[in-house]
Order: sequence, then C-alpha cells, then structure tokens
Amino acid sequence: MGKWATHIGYELVDAYLNRNYSMDYMFSYGPFSHTGLKADIGLGGKSALMLGVANPSDMVTTTMSRKYAIAQFSTGTSNDKVKAFLNYQGTYGGSYSLTQFDLVVTAAVTDMFSIGYNGTVQSVKPESGSSKSWWGSALYFNVDPSSSFGITLRGEYFDNKKGILSIGDIPTSIFDITLSPNFKVGNLTIIPELRLDAGKDEIFVDHKSNPTKSTFTGILAATYHF
Repeated sequence: MGKWATHIGYELVDAYLNRNYSMDYMFSYGPFSHTGLKADIGLGGKSALMLGVANPSDMVTTTMSRKYAIAQFSTGTSNDKVKAFLNYQGTYGGSYSLTQFDLVVTAAVTDMFSIGYNGTVQSVKPESGSSKSWWGSALYFNVDPSSSFGITLRGEYFDNKKGILSIGDIPTSIFDITLSPNFKVGNLTIIPELRLDAGKDEIFVDHKSNPTKSTFTGILAATYHF
C-alpha cells in the first residue's frame, strides 16, 4: 500500500536504470506512478500475478471517486534468459472509459547481446462517443562488450492517427531511432546520444522554427546513483 513506479512499459522511471537517456513516446505518454493497494501473488516457477486498485495515474491524492484497476502477469524460462510481462490498467464508467494493455519481452541471446520488445495500446471511450486508441511498438538491441561499455539501439513506431494525444496538434504517426553508447565508471554512466524523429506530418520545427517532418538531435547525458 502506498506509491510505486508503474509496471507498464519497458523503460523505467529512474533514469540510471535506462540505457537510453531520452524516453520513447510510449513511456512519455504512459503512466509514471500509481498510488493505491496491490498484491503480488506467486504462481509457482517463474510465473507471478499482480493485482491492484489505484488512484488515476500519477495522482497521489484526489477527491475523485474514480479508481483504476491494475494488473501484471509475468513469466519466464527457468534460466531467466527470456522474460515476459503482460501489463494492464483500466477504468470504466462515468464520463469516460480507459483500457491499456502493454507487453514487455526481454531475451538474452548471448552474454554480450540482448533484445527487448515493448508494445502498448491504449483505448479511450467518452460517455457519448466511439472508442479511439493510440499504440506503439519498440525494439531495443543491447550490446555489452565489457562491464564498462555498452551500446543500445532503440527503434520505435508510434501511432496517434486518431489524435487522442496532443503531439503537434495533428493526428499523425512517428518513427524514431535512438543510438545510446554507455560509458560506465563506477556508479556514473555517461551517455552521448543521437536521435532521429521522423513524422508522417510536419509536427516538429527546425533550427529556424519552420515546420518540418523530421528532426535530428544529439545530447550528452550523465546519470549517477548512490
């Protein structure tokens, strides 16, 4: 009982736990935390079930009577090389209904190479209206030649063609690819990151503030944990 980081998505709230510094679109528009009550139930072997009830996403306190049901089913192989998590949140009745399903799969191919997958779909239905949804899908390729150096390539497709989310105020879809080397020195990780975002429509702006369909950015980030 209390507040905890969300179970939905491949990426995590604590920056130092992510290999990419910038967030993908799915995690940017997904929940970050939940406040409520949950139970973790072991099902034997590598399988487990989480069930809970919480305030609306990211709200610690609220005067609203609306609550969210949350759940996660997790499983994996006996050697932990493949793990899968099926995640859920939903709320129903009143002025709107919301349902979100999310799948995360990780696979350790070799000691140096692993793959991650995240797919999510969220549907929203107003009290008087039809249901609309947005969805996304991403792959993460991780290579770790040594304990002090690794690199991750993330590719994501994000579909908001129904215009549920306000991305440039235009219903559209986006493909983004992010390359993130990780240089580790103790608890410090330095991440020089390159990212390309390409939209179906002109939802970005260039260096002259003109509308454009794509943008290419670079950042130098660092994370440290105690």
